[in-house]
Amino acid sequence: MSVIKALGDQWSKAEFAHQLALVLAQKQEVAQLFGGATSLTTVCNLIAAMSYQADDARFAKDPEHSDRFMLTNSMLISVFHDCFRLLFIKEVQFGGLSQAEQLILALAKRIAVDTAIESLDDAAALQREQMIKFSEQLEGLYIQRRSASRNMV
Repeated sequence: MSVIKALGDQWSKAEFAHQLALVLAQKQEVAQLFGGATSLTTVCNLIAAMSYQADDARFAKDPEHSDRFMLTNSMLISVFHDCFRLLFIKEVQFGGLSQAEQLILALAKRIAVDTAIESLDDAAALQREQMIKFSEQLEGLYIQRRSASRNMV
């Protein structure tokens, strides 16, 4: 029975990634990020792998459309906040993110900046502010690293 449940959870995770890709593809600011080697599908699969949990209430299906997730602005901010935190720590401690991981950080910042705070619940509004603040700190870290590497030459 546990194998069947695990397969069902993986199927749901794949469905979530697919629906996330469909929602993000409709945003013009997102399309601008995907001109390189990494596709939106790859990035959404990575987001789902980092954030999706079958027993998490955020990932409940829409009651009106049982085959769809409720991808509200608050839910998107929450999911990107999960990923952003993990990747922020990885970048600060170890450096060297993959292209897909770098795209997630850029995407998280764009979504946070472009999402109106009025459309969010209190928790998502706080997560939005944290992503914007930490994005600025990350940009400062990148500038610092570039300047340090130039001084070594």
